Amino acid sequence: MEPKYEEHFTAYLDFLGFSEASTNINDATRLKVLDLLLSLSPLRGDYNIEHSQNSSTFAIKPAISTFSDHIVISYPLRPVIAQFGQSEPLAAFVIMNEFTWRLAAIATAALRIGFLVRGGATVGNLYHAGGVVFGEALVEAFYLESRTSVYPRVILSQNITGRQSWTELPRQIAKDNDGLYHVDYITIALQAATLTADCKVWLADVFAVICANLRELKSKGKLAELAKWTWFANHVRAALESATPETLELLGLSLEAIPWS
Repeated sequence: MEPKYEEHFTAYLDFLGFSEASTNINDATRLKVLDLLLSLSPLRGDYNIEHSQNSSTFAIKPAISTFSDHIVISYPLRPVIAQFGQSEPLAAFVIMNEFTWRLAAIATAALRIGFLVRGGATVGNLYHAGGVVFGEALVEAFYLESRTSVYPRVILSQNITGRQSWTELPRQIAKDNDGLYHVDYITIALQAATLTADCKVWLADVFAVICANLRELKSKGKLAELAKWTWFANHVRAALESATPETLELLGLSLEAIPWS
């Protein structure tokens, strides 16, 4: 498929605290940061539909570009909708589901070394192929991340929330207290953790990172950063409170054991 300048679901992601960490960390942490960036490198590539051998099933693979701690992920709408029988609701479900799981994996990897992910997502015209990304959708997604998101969330523009087929996805999209819609990657990350053998260790690591940052930022009076980690901690608690008893059992967790209020 020849890349075109056309409508894409486009997300721009950034790691909070990366700039400071890049200059004020010890060698051990610097190696962890480098490992994270190296793990993102294989994600780069163009949009593609991957068909299973001897099967009618297939999966969509977004176009992804990375630079330092910045990530651009996009899905061209026209070919995805065509792949699903010209059904935009089905295409919206597939795109948001794939993106949310991908975002949860990126956010989980970043969290383990103390970074939070923030971003913006929209639908708009974009060219994204061969390592080149250009267009109004990228500009809008960048401004959403830098000016609107504030907290470690991926905010959705009105170009997405204005389309009914996109907002009727409660598993992937949540409405925050300030009225803004964002991708509910925290709930998906918890679900993904239950599929791994070390989910209890993973949750203990998450709790340790959250508590350490809340404690350190409060002691240093870094209120802007503290607000972001508090937002994240509160949403982790909310996700755990709404989890099924089976999920909590797999994670080895009782709600009373969450170490922050």
